[in-house]
Amino acid sequence: MSDTPPFILFGLAHLSALFVIGTLSILIARFSRDGLSAASQYRFGVALAVLLIAQEILHLWYQTNYQDRLLTSVLPLHLCGLSVLLTVWTLIARTYLTYEILYFWAWGGTLQALLTPDLEQGFPDPAFLTFFLGHGLVIVGVLYATLVYRFRPHVISIFKSLGALAITAALIAPINLWLGSNYLFLSQKPEQTSLMDVLGPWPWYLVSLTALAFVSSVLWYLPFYIKDRRAMAHAAESAMARPRRRA
Repeated sequence: MSDTPPFILFGLAHLSALFVIGTLSILIARFSRDGLSAASQYRFGVALAVLLIAQEILHLWYQTNYQDRLLTSVLPLHLCGLSVLLTVWTLIARTYLTYEILYFWAWGGTLQALLTPDLEQGFPDPAFLTFFLGHGLVIVGVLYATLVYRFRPHVISIFKSLGALAITAALIAPINLWLGSNYLFLSQKPEQTSLMDVLGPWPWYLVSLTALAFVSSVLWYLPFYIKDRRAMAHAAESAMARPRRRA
């Protein structure tokens, strides 16, 4: 039995972890964007990807060796685990398509997981540490790709992300049946408190999650929409202010 205290939702350890992740995400992205050369920015992005890979391996090793979990139940096939893979690929390959998917999965899924973690033990249990390190690095990665690599989503990115999610769910559903697993929480809700608790019973919470994913994607795209509208308005004002040449 673990000697560490139980995890308390929005307790001191939880709030501290969220604060550290938020602060480091902004500081790392801003420092890299303003203080590093393009080559150094890429090398730092690769270093973040390598750290994320190492964390994921450590997390799997701890779960299978010290939590008596079967490997088939801890594969990176939840949304956050898949976001880890997308983050690694985006940071190393700088592929825009994976960024489009990652942007909405990270803010709509990984952030939600950070706010309502599926954890039993609190700080400093290794499960607590690896959970927040892994999920935190996904947030760092998507901010890094946005602010440093200067990627950004477009309207079509929303539908690419949702389409990728639907295809992923269709592929993972038979895997759940084969392994008796619950990846993407397609079979049942998580045991810990989460947003799914208010979305109805199975399978209706899956329908609610789909609608919520769309709304969430629109909201996370909204800052870019507002920025684009302001830029268009400013360009129109500048064009009107220019003196016209006489014919």
